[in-house]
Amino acid sequence: MEPEDRHCLCWYSRRTRQIPPDLGVQTILDGELLYCAHPMLFPIVGLEFDVRNCLECDYFKARRSSSNNGPRAY
Repeated sequence: MEPEDRHCLCWYSRRTRQIPPDLGVQTILDGELLYCAHPMLFPIVGLEFDVRNCLECDYFKARRSSSNNGPRAY
């Protein structure tokens, strides 16, 4: 599984159209920035988090069901 796919399955995954001016290793998908909003990570790394690190993330928490039609977190 690609890191971007794993990220999209994670409870903490988020997307934003806000692209940092100093774009570096961040992952852009469909014109939006992918980032992790895990409470222990986001205050520290913010939008600088590279979702390619999601492949082996210790904080990964899968969404309950992909068929759930509730609000999307990203």
